[in-house]
Amino acid sequence: MIDYKKSLNKEQLRVVHEGDGACLVLSGPGSGKTRTLVHRTAYLLEKGVPGEKVLLLTFTKKAAKNMLHRVSQIINRDSSEVKGGTFHHVGNTFLRRYASTLGYSERFIIMDEEDSKEMISSILKNKDVKLRAPFVQNVISISKNAKKDASHFTEDHFEQIEDVKEEYEKRKKENNLMDYDDLLLNWLKLLSFDEIKKELSSAFSYILVDEYQDTNALQDEIVKEMSRKHGNVLAVGDESQSIFSFRAADVSNILRFSSNYPQAKIFYLETNYRSTPQILTLANEVIRHNKERFEKELKSIEEGGASPQIKALESPFKQAHFITSKIDELRRSGIPLSEIAVLFRAHYQSAELEIDLAKKGIPYIMRGGVRFFEQAHVKDLAAFLRIIVNFRDETSWMRLLSRMRGVGKIYASRALEEILKRESLDHVCTQKEEISCVVSSRAKEGILFLLSLLQEAKIEASTEKITEIFMSRFYENYLRSFFDNPEERITDLNRFCDLSAKYESIEDVIAEFSLSEDFQAREGGGDAVTLSTVHQAKGLEWDTVFVISLKEGDFPYIKAVEEGSIEEERRLFYVAVTRCKKNLFLTYPVYSFRNSSMPSRFLSEAESEPEEEEIIITEEMDDGEWLCM
Repeated sequence: MIDYKKSLNKEQLRVVHEGDGACLVLSGPGSGKTRTLVHRTAYLLEKGVPGEKVLLLTFTKKAAKNMLHRVSQIINRDSSEVKGGTFHHVGNTFLRRYASTLGYSERFIIMDEEDSKEMISSILKNKDVKLRAPFVQNVISISKNAKKDASHFTEDHFEQIEDVKEEYEKRKKENNLMDYDDLLLNWLKLLSFDEIKKELSSAFSYILVDEYQDTNALQDEIVKEMSRKHGNVLAVGDESQSIFSFRAADVSNILRFSSNYPQAKIFYLETNYRSTPQILTLANEVIRHNKERFEKELKSIEEGGASPQIKALESPFKQAHFITSKIDELRRSGIPLSEIAVLFRAHYQSAELEIDLAKKGIPYIMRGGVRFFEQAHVKDLAAFLRIIVNFRDETSWMRLLSRMRGVGKIYASRALEEILKRESLDHVCTQKEEISCVVSSRAKEGILFLLSLLQEAKIEASTEKITEIFMSRFYENYLRSFFDNPEERITDLNRFCDLSAKYESIEDVIAEFSLSEDFQAREGGGDAVTLSTVHQAKGLEWDTVFVISLKEGDFPYIKAVEEGSIEEERRLFYVAVTRCKKNLFLTYPVYSFRNSSMPSRFLSEAESEPEEEEIIITEEMDDGEWLCM
């Protein structure tokens, strides 16, 4: 017999023993939600519920595998009879059984992301729609998961996207194909047939769902329909950690759980096993400003600890200097680099820090994405600058030529061969008609455009002026036409330009960024600092956490404020600070480049404000910057 009282606290024990019927478990960060789910599953099996009558739904295969492994360890026998996995995995198994009902063969093929992009690309070409396949694919996907049409997710082109979507769905059906989203959508369609719904809902006696705050409209409907008969649905989540609306996650699913299940019991897991009381006090006070939330308060099992510190630095460069110096100090005090994380709201906010870490020789990894200077759009702008500095940079030429309409790799190679016959960029630009004659008429137009752009830009002395020409004449429109997040990419390029203003020449800019790229290619293994957006950091924890760029416009992000999403921004801040176990630093630059330099509202929302270090200007640096201490 399992000694549940020994293994669980009182809050967790109540869930395990009283989790019949519709139950909502509000589990704060670090409160042991996985432990609770695992023990609840073990409890059901120990009480004689057949494993095949239990359905455990998670958001990753790893999570499901880990939970069922832990269940086996607790009950000391195999638990593989429990139906556990992601929504998509479980949906696939049911669709194999009932595919014919929806007009599919049971041997339907699941398309991966690349397959989907290729089909959409083909449709775009046939319909002569000048949109990029990944952008269209993303809009189609999120609209399906949210059960809304494309106009909710893009201001432009939505009629064209709806037309492409109609053809896309038709082609898949004709070819016995389903994409990833169809596994949910078609599972829900199956449940619209009374006989099938009766069979599927009767197949299970208990449904347990992890991370309920991250469910979308389809997943929420699926859970409701699957639990119609028995009513035993245990949903575990935390509305204060709902931060994935851009993936169609809907916080209202967890907020209105009691409305969907009028007899629902609500449990609170508020005991935190991760952070110090001071960190939790700050988190509790800030999240309390959200109106759409359940009343709960995290309580630490720890005693004592350091207060979180606000660090106001003079500029983004000084912010980076402070963080790298502090990291070096922490490393020398014995804290492994792997126990240190720097979190930010948006990718561009890491740029200065990445440069400074490279200079100081401190290894780092970028979690869940490429580093700032490795991003495609940043490399495109850098390529434009590199050609102006060194017109024989073949890699940069190929990169930009391939961005021109009608110019593929073959024509780009032909044009480059002609370009390299010239003695200078001046000669290339004055002889652009001769160079462009080696390609088709359509490609010629694109090559002439690029060479004219370079001709205009090369006479400018500053990176800022060159960037302005590149962006206004070409690249901003390119981003808006082919990407679903053009504003974010434009913000990245603005930051690139801001960074460049520190250097005396374009050559210095290229040299500095090249050194940073070289460091990025070599470092990252072994003990390293983690750099991450808050979204990518969810579910993780570190001894020491820096949350940076906490100023209005950066965090909260200006676009989110304009769109009325301030509560999700506050939830992001809540997630960020609760990743920290002991040492929390909240930093912001007093003077910045383009956005307001007012401190983030989240810093003032804490009633018991953290310690704040005064900015003292002590001396002028050799490069003309002021040193903040």
